[in-house]
Amino acid sequence: MMGKIGLGLLAVVAVLYILALVVAFLLAFPVGVIGLLALGGVGLMLAQALRDRLSNAEDDHYSKNVDL
Repeated sequence: MMGKIGLGLLAVVAVLYILALVVAFLLAFPVGVIGLLALGGVGLMLAQALRDRLSNAEDDHYSKNVDL
């Protein structure tokens, strides 16, 4: 329970931080485009990694059945 609350709080802070970055990049418009492109690239890579992880049945099998 405490772990889920902690992860939830971290997610809220991460979203707020990303929003602050986007606002700062927009305020520094000509130079801020570089930061927006970099942030977009990182976001696309994160989305791809999450999609690959969620669609891989083999990873699910090992995470549920193999003890470390």
